[in-house]
Amino acid sequence: MGEATSLNQNHAHGHHRAFFRLAVLAPFLLGAALHLSVLFLPLSALPMIFARLRYGRVIGILCGISNLAIVWSLSGRLNAALFFVVGVVLAITLAESLKLKLKLEWAVVASIGAMFLASSLLLLSYSHRNKVNPIKKFDSFVGSMVNQVAKSVEKYKATSSVSNPDLEKFLVDPEMTKKNIIHEFPGAVTITLLMLVLGNLLATLKFNFAEIRQELGLGEDFFKKWKAPENLVWPTIVAGFFLVYEVGVVTDVALNLFKVLMAIYAIHGLAVTTHLFDVWGLKGVLRVLGYIVAVAILLPLVISLGFFDLWFSFREKIKNT
Repeated sequence: MGEATSLNQNHAHGHHRAFFRLAVLAPFLLGAALHLSVLFLPLSALPMIFARLRYGRVIGILCGISNLAIVWSLSGRLNAALFFVVGVVLAITLAESLKLKLKLEWAVVASIGAMFLASSLLLLSYSHRNKVNPIKKFDSFVGSMVNQVAKSVEKYKATSSVSNPDLEKFLVDPEMTKKNIIHEFPGAVTITLLMLVLGNLLATLKFNFAEIRQELGLGEDFFKKWKAPENLVWPTIVAGFFLVYEVGVVTDVALNLFKVLMAIYAIHGLAVTTHLFDVWGLKGVLRVLGYIVAVAILLPLVISLGFFDLWFSFREKIKNT
């Protein structure tokens, strides 16, 4: 009987050891797997963030190198460069910012800045090695894409009896469409990186890797209490002014800045929405549908909630019952 118990205990310990080895090895492979899946690419930094927070800086860096080597060997240099920026650089910067106990806003800014810097260095290296002008190449790429879309729109218009003013405008002046895309590209990239960093940050805090919430002094409801920094009101007003009164390049910069600021207020508005859903008792599928409706249909309202919450404090007025 004693021998049987001992065998069962050894068997259980063997399972525990195998599980532990798998848990340790997973971050060395999972980031690459998420990136190559395409669907879960935005979360490819998470395993490396976990490795850094749980096992330390050296293991985190080794995980980044391991995953980068896998992506490079399986999908080539270009995809590896993308993974380096949205996976490795994001993981290292965000994890280090959290370990340094920076404010969450500064952790996001640092991560976006690091990804921009890494992207710029890779782009400069590529242009120097291949003797190409990246700006002209991007201009040519956008032009070819706009021409392809214009041809598709013409085919659609020929087979459709429905008149669409936006399609008509696109066909009349494709060069203006190309110009708008190029001018608004910096803002679009910044918003994309903002969403990428925010998604990984919220997942890290939600899963509470290495009890990071306790280290930062955050509760589980940290997001629904979040507010955009009050000082952002002034650049928002200035950017809005230059959208009304056009001043050449200044207006182009103001447009990009204004869109980024609206994205931040949308996040603030979603925090208010989360509080409202708690008050209304929305859970499960209804809660998911509520977020989909808020983002897909009522986004201007969500942005307004975030912007005007600084003055009206909606969450203070609508208490939990």
